[in-house]
Amino acid sequence: MFMNLNIIQWFDSFVLLFVGMSLALNSLVAYLWHKKFYRNLGLKTYQAVQRIHLNETPRLGGFIFILSLASFVAFSNTNESMQFLKIILICLIPIIFIGVKEDLFHNVEPAIRLLALLFVGWLFRAQFTGPLPILTDIPFIGKLLLLQGGTSIFYILSMVAVANGMNLIDGVNGLCAAAVLSILGSLLFLSYKTNDAAMLLAISNVSLILIPFLIINYPYGKIFLGDLGAYSLGLIVSMLTIIFFGRHLEINPWAAVLILIYPLTEVCFSLLRRLVKGTPIFDPDTDHLHLKLFNFFRPQTTYKRIANALVAPTLALLWLFPLIFIPWVYQKLLFIWIAIILFVIFYSLLFIALPNVKKRD
Repeated sequence: MFMNLNIIQWFDSFVLLFVGMSLALNSLVAYLWHKKFYRNLGLKTYQAVQRIHLNETPRLGGFIFILSLASFVAFSNTNESMQFLKIILICLIPIIFIGVKEDLFHNVEPAIRLLALLFVGWLFRAQFTGPLPILTDIPFIGKLLLLQGGTSIFYILSMVAVANGMNLIDGVNGLCAAAVLSILGSLLFLSYKTNDAAMLLAISNVSLILIPFLIINYPYGKIFLGDLGAYSLGLIVSMLTIIFFGRHLEINPWAAVLILIYPLTEVCFSLLRRLVKGTPIFDPDTDHLHLKLFNFFRPQTTYKRIANALVAPTLALLWLFPLIFIPWVYQKLLFIWIAIILFVIFYSLLFIALPNVKKRD
């Protein structure tokens, strides 16, 4: 049953100042780019094969989010939730430098980005001294964790997988941010159920500071998250998930898989697809589900102008899946497994049903 938590325990009105800061900066950068200010900086246009937008758009939404969150943490009173966010922000430093460089100049090799993600995971394992989820009962994974360094390897690779999954779904307006808010909402629900005020405060603050980006990004795509935003959000939700399930061993860790199921499924499907095709894992891929859906809408006259904006609501069942199912299944391991299987089946059927992505005109 729900615990009696005073709203003051998990809502800090001070965060609204930085929500306003985020909204103002996102709006300002979007306006300057519309006025072609980027040309004055000598920045190159974005030319990746996954590009589906016509106008040059700033990929600085992630930087603004991190800047707003870091400013909020820096000026807030120290408490347990702020300690969590400080550790997370410190660990993100390597990907912040790499991500900003990529989002501005588009010249960072995929292998370098991967190394930066691995470094972030290593930093988190080195910095975070709190309890970790108990996974020793899970087949294969439990045996891996018993090996020397196995625990660190597992959590580092898990964070990298979620971060890459978030980057993969960051291809159409609103999709990545909506998926992140759904994940955070699921963690928020579990934090409320477990009476964890510190996690409630940390998660709600991250969610609120992200919302201004979504307002400017959807539906018209005036600003994008960029690699920094997608990677950082994937890492943040990964770290918050690890912290939460380490604090609440009464909840089966399979629930964490259900919460992160969308980015994990996306990265697994992408790896499998490239292995089947025999293409290098670092090669750009235009066969992602959201791109297939975009290319399904785009040729149709009725939807051509709004094809991009239609993708996120059409895929709502995917990114809302954890938020819909977690309240009903988190107490029963069998139900969690069933929900995970249902997601994979639904994703697979939708992927098969959509035609192959065609090259852009």
